[in-house]
Amino acid sequence: MAVIGAGAIGGAVIEALEKGRVPGASLIAGLHSGSTSNEIDSAIAASDVVVEATTVDAAEEFIPRVTAAGKDIIVCSCGVFARHENPRDLISAPHDDSGTPGRVFVPAGAVGGLDVLAAASRAGKTDARLSHFTIKSPAALGVDEELTESREVFRGSARDAALRFPRTSNASVALALATLGLDHAEVVVVADPRVTRTRHVVEFRSPLGTYEMSFENSLDPASGGRTSAITAWSVAELLIGIRDGVGPGAVVLERG
Repeated sequence: MAVIGAGAIGGAVIEALEKGRVPGASLIAGLHSGSTSNEIDSAIAASDVVVEATTVDAAEEFIPRVTAAGKDIIVCSCGVFARHENPRDLISAPHDDSGTPGRVFVPAGAVGGLDVLAAASRAGKTDARLSHFTIKSPAALGVDEELTESREVFRGSARDAALRFPRTSNASVALALATLGLDHAEVVVVADPRVTRTRHVVEFRSPLGTYEMSFENSLDPASGGRTSAITAWSVAELLIGIRDGVGPGAVVLERG
């Protein structure tokens, strides 16, 4: 496999692969902004799975590039899907007309329970409601004002949250894609100067049941307070699931 990006998530995934902590997976290449087009194409061709852990703009480029080569891609910068009415539009037809395009995987990242919520959503979305509350430090959210207490800085759809906070809304996008869609999942973003961890609260209500989950994650020190340390390990667990043909809750997008 190849990893694109060597920041907080990409660097941790590369380290886990190099230390043999992801059974059945080996690193072909670690790619970065200085990698040439030929190096990137060679790494994609030699890999079964590519991990994107860079930026939304880079994800916009690499999703069609990797899927057109018939390879699967795990997208960590999943705010990219908010730019498209249909996220599957990013998946490109294979170069070879007889081939099959690669799949796009969105890891659960900093939250869990996607399997339960996806099942409840499949049973019926008409009367279902999803709310995702995310509490982070003002610095992580790009709030320049000096706060002395918590403040709600956003309330709206998962799509709008990802467009406004493209680097910190990955969990919201994953939850929305697994359940009610980007335009029907509600996101509430709170800036709290007192937090030392990132907190996520997920509330889902439907005729099938009521589900409430809370996650409090340690921060990856290399991320500037934006990324939960668990996120890279969510990617590692997903890689094992892809190998085994089963796995943890994740969103899978395929070309229609």
